[in-house]
Amino acid sequence: MKRVEGFVSERLTQAREAHGLTKAALSGMLEISPNALTALETGASLPRVETFEAIAEKTSFPRQFFLRPAPPPMSGPVFWRRQASEPMRSQGKTSQRIEWAAEAFSVLSEYVDFPALDLPRLTEWPGNWASVTNEQIEDLADHCRDVWGLGSYPIPDVCLALENMGIPVLAFEIENSKQSGYSRWADHIGRPVVGANTLESSAVRMRFNLAHELYHVLAHFGSVTEKEVRHPQTYQAIEKQAHRFAGALLFPRDAFLKSVQYPSLEEFASHKQEWGISILAQIKRAQDLGVCDSDWARALNIRASKNGYRGKRGEPFDKEMPLEKPRMLRRAIDAVEGGGELLLQQVRRRLSLPRMGEQEIFGRVLETTGSNVIQLKSARQE
Repeated sequence: MKRVEGFVSERLTQAREAHGLTKAALSGMLEISPNALTALETGASLPRVETFEAIAEKTSFPRQFFLRPAPPPMSGPVFWRRQASEPMRSQGKTSQRIEWAAEAFSVLSEYVDFPALDLPRLTEWPGNWASVTNEQIEDLADHCRDVWGLGSYPIPDVCLALENMGIPVLAFEIENSKQSGYSRWADHIGRPVVGANTLESSAVRMRFNLAHELYHVLAHFGSVTEKEVRHPQTYQAIEKQAHRFAGALLFPRDAFLKSVQYPSLEEFASHKQEWGISILAQIKRAQDLGVCDSDWARALNIRASKNGYRGKRGEPFDKEMPLEKPRMLRRAIDAVEGGGELLLQQVRRRLSLPRMGEQEIFGRVLETTGSNVIQLKSARQE
C-alpha cells in the first residue's frame, strides 16, 4: 500500500489547529480512526495516498504545505489579552497564524530588507518584572516617544510605529471578540510577532491593544515564565502593568495633565480623536494620575456603561476613526510581485498557505495585482 514519503507530521497538526478542529472532528472528516490520526501527527506512520489527498481537500491546504519542513517550535509563553477568556480552540487557531507570520518573515527576508529590530530600552530597569514601578512604566513610555521623535504629541499610527521598530504586526478577525491582542517571541527570526483582533474592534481599541502588547515585548519577554502566565492572579498583575504602559504611551502624563481640565465623559470625548485613545481608557488614565479618585472613576464608568460605550453601540467617534493596517509583510509581498509574477509564484509555493491564511497574514492573496512598493535586494544591489 503506497504511502506519501516526505510527509511532515507537524504540518498536519498545524492545519488541524488552524481550523480549530479536534482530533475527533478531523479524523471523522478523513474517515480514519482518532488513533490513526494521532499516529500521523506524531510521525509514527505516513499517510496513504488517498488519506493525503483527503487531508489536503478537507483542510483546504495546498499539498506542498504538508511536504515542507516545519520551523523549530517557538519557546516562551504567548501573551493573550484576557487569558481566561481565550478558549484553547481559539488560541490554537491564532497561534498557527503567528507561526505563519514568522515563517513568512523568514522567507521574505531572503528577498527584501526588513527594518532591524530596535527596541527602546531604559538603562535602569529591574531584572524582575514584578519589581517594576508605575513611575518606571511611565518613564519607559516617555522614552519610546522620545525615540520615535514624538515628545508629547499624539502617535499618528501605533501599528506603523511598531513595524518601524522591526516588529511584524498582524490584524485579522478572531472569532472570540473578547480576545483583543496577542504577542510571542519567534526565536528563528529573532524578533516578536504582535497582533490585534479586528472583530468588533475600533481604532482606539486596536491602538491600545498594540501598545499593551508592546509592553509585553519590552518588559515581559524573557522575564515572565509560562507558569506565571497561567496563574490568574499573577497574570492579572502582568496585564495591569501593560495597561498602565498603554495608557502612558497613547496619552503621556504631562500632556494629559495639561489637557484634562475636568474629568468627564464629554471632556474625554473631546480628546479621543486627537490622541487616539478611548474614553474608557482615559477614565483609567485619570485615576492612575490622580486626576480623579476611585469613586469619581466608578461614577464615570457607570455612566459610560449606561451610554452603551462597552457594548456594540460603542463610543462616540468610533465609526469615524478607521482601523490601522499592518504594512510590513504586505509591502514585502508587493515588492516581490514587483520583481515579476514568477517570483511571486515562487514565494507562494515556498509558503504554501491556504488563501485565507494569505489574506490574514498579508492582507491580500498571493496573486498578481501589479503593485510594487519597496525595493528588492537584487534590484538595489545592481
